[in-house]
Amino acid sequence: WGRRRVSDVLACKPSELAFYPIPKLMIRRVGDHEAYSALRASELGDGTLELREVPKAMAYIEKMEAGPDLLLTMNQCIISNKKSGFYDGCKNAVALATRLAIGK
Repeated sequence: WGRRRVSDVLACKPSELAFYPIPKLMIRRVGDHEAYSALRASELGDGTLELREVPKAMAYIEKMEAGPDLLLTMNQCIISNKKSGFYDGCKNAVALATRLAIGK
């Protein structure tokens, strides 16, 4: 746990990973239910909308390689979202479950 992991961007299908605090390149979804995860990441500014074709995904990669603006914007959104508690869902769920388990 003492080691830090570093990544510039995560390329993934829209899923639960949409709620991780890392810039995300959302590629083609597997199920229709995943569409909302990509939409939410885009609304929060820390991910793209779903990129269903390879040329569209490559266009975003080219933007990221061309300069820091897109990733800087996504990272600034992550910092702002973190301050607002957007990534605290699991932590809050565990705290609630613990309180319920001990009867408080």
